[in-house]
Amino acid sequence: MIARVNGKVLQRKNDSVVVNLNGLGLRIESAPRIIAQMPPAGEEVALYTHLHVRENELTLFGFKLEEEMHLFSLLITVSGIGPKIALQILEALDPSTFALAVLQGDISSLTQAKGIGKKGAERIILELKDKVAKSEFAAEAESLVRPDQLAGDTAVKDAVNALVVLGYSAKEAEAAIKSIATTEEDDVESLLRKALRNLSKW
Repeated sequence: MIARVNGKVLQRKNDSVVVNLNGLGLRIESAPRIIAQMPPAGEEVALYTHLHVRENELTLFGFKLEEEMHLFSLLITVSGIGPKIALQILEALDPSTFALAVLQGDISSLTQAKGIGKKGAERIILELKDKVAKSEFAAEAESLVRPDQLAGDTAVKDAVNALVVLGYSAKEAEAAIKSIATTEEDDVESLLRKALRNLSKW
């Protein structure tokens, strides 16, 4: 599978870029919000990618951030969610907002994405939250974060679990939360955004 692409941008459109990879022009699709963050034609770009294979078609999807790629890969495992709808979700919500919406059962946030109605949002929450809850990650995350932290600040546990929703292991999530400077004013959203900023630098 093609996991990363580094090369010069040959062409940039609203929903895709063409990247020169050793003389081969690769067309890479993404959400317009993500495409807008990419450099213009003639400049170098580095993308995390997901190769989607169908019967008669191979489509490469690209993302600036690893958690965007994790989220896309996770979304297309949900019943009724294909690549196009997954991109609509990434267009409407950044990874941290999406992860919090799933953990908090926030249907209204998820329905901001084009093509996602109330039933679709409920299905996303059910399937993705259920996967985290049934996996070893949730229990592992609880054991990794110090009990005194959890007793005084459930935001820490929620932030760890939100990172797990985005595809990080519990150990990676816990390490990311521990690496950030926190204050008494921090809530789960601010903790998550700080951790994601740190993870993007690793």
